[in-house]
Amino acid sequence: MIVDRTQFSRFKDNNSPIMYSPDMIHPFETDSGRKSKNGVHSGGMGWPKASLFLIGHSAGAGMLAMPMAFSVMGVEIGTLLTIICAGFSLNTGLQLGWMWLMLQEIWPEYRNICQNPYGAIALRSYGPIARHAIEIMVCFSELGYTVVLLLLAAKNASVLFHFFLAMDISQCYLIVIVAVLVWPSIMLRSPENFWQIAWISTASSWAAVVLIVIGVIQDAPVCSKDVPYEPASVFKAFMSYGSMVFAYAAHPSFPTCQHDMKHPNQFSYSLMLTWGIISVYYMVINLMFAIHVASTIVIASSPAFQMFERMAKIPTEFNLKRFFLRTIVFFLVTLTALTFPHFGPMINLLGASVNSLIAMILPSAFYLSLRTFREKWKLNKKRTELPSFKEIFQTTPKHILIFNIVSMTFGLLAAIISTISAIRTFLDSSLPPPCYIQYFQSGLSFSAPNGTIDCCGTYRNLTSELDPNGFCSFRNV
Repeated sequence: MIVDRTQFSRFKDNNSPIMYSPDMIHPFETDSGRKSKNGVHSGGMGWPKASLFLIGHSAGAGMLAMPMAFSVMGVEIGTLLTIICAGFSLNTGLQLGWMWLMLQEIWPEYRNICQNPYGAIALRSYGPIARHAIEIMVCFSELGYTVVLLLLAAKNASVLFHFFLAMDISQCYLIVIVAVLVWPSIMLRSPENFWQIAWISTASSWAAVVLIVIGVIQDAPVCSKDVPYEPASVFKAFMSYGSMVFAYAAHPSFPTCQHDMKHPNQFSYSLMLTWGIISVYYMVINLMFAIHVASTIVIASSPAFQMFERMAKIPTEFNLKRFFLRTIVFFLVTLTALTFPHFGPMINLLGASVNSLIAMILPSAFYLSLRTFREKWKLNKKRTELPSFKEIFQTTPKHILIFNIVSMTFGLLAAIISTISAIRTFLDSSLPPPCYIQYFQSGLSFSAPNGTIDCCGTYRNLTSELDPNGFCSFRNV
């Protein structure tokens, strides 16, 4: 395929950038070997299997982030914001699915393998600057999520070794061990190549929820005697908004997963099933959880790896270039985890800033633009320029326009306030030094001599049938 680079800067006039013609897709973004007929991909995933990937990606760290957010927000504000975030993020997730179908309708080349679906949506909505911006944000989001999952897996493994094998191993060592164990799996190209991992991730998350419910029922008689209540605070609510968005911000993987489906037009079924299940997870609410987050690392990192491969012009089949690129990137992810071994502030900061943009704000902005272009394109198949803001307001039905404006306004205001709060918290927190500095200063000892489990009660020291000493993580109030 010959790519005419001069087309990348063409303009019809000073205000209307040309929408790229069908032959402007980068040759490393697609694979002509993948064929589809009438929108059906031979060998693609069905929508139930696609749900496994969405659940595996979405329900991971969210099961930890949501209880943390609820405890700070209070039941009233926490429940309200959960419903709002779930509703708005479900809407933006559906919009990503609709937009990918629009791209495949208008530009049939996208029916072949595409390594950067979210970037393609941004490109067709607002041009190359939008694509470059979304690529940077997706890399930060997905690799940041991978760092959090790596830290979670290491922490849970540390707890398991401590209580079941009486072995006290530093979390820093386990970060490296988990990374080495997961490393071979990240060489798999895209979701359709590692559906077995999605089964493991989803099954373990289900098992974790069941075990959590059993534990809550078992501890209820003891815990109900000392239930600390903190007054609801709007400021605290926005502080934890980042954690809540983090739990519902798997959007960069949605177009990638949809593109690997046999019937991409059935993506909405997968997404609605996923959102129903993870909402039950979050509202009802550690071996199974450790397995879950470790397996989710592969799913979460896939969109970022594919994006780097497109930038490096690496072919889609497995080769040494993919091996070395993914190894280097995953090494940097592991190094980041060793540098910031405490994941709480990272969840708030990542969710409040980047995840708010890619999950709550930008999908709606892209949808309004692409929907308007599609309506204009139906009337004039030769149209190439991006729609203006005036055309977007004139063409979009008022109820759709108002809903999306409300959704984007809520996401933007909440993101600004919560990002400022998260930065303040991050700077004020007494974070442990990086693992490699700890190693040379005092060695890497087991870091929880008083216990590792967040038990109930004001002092986190109540549990049933067990001695809280050495088990519960006591706190001073």
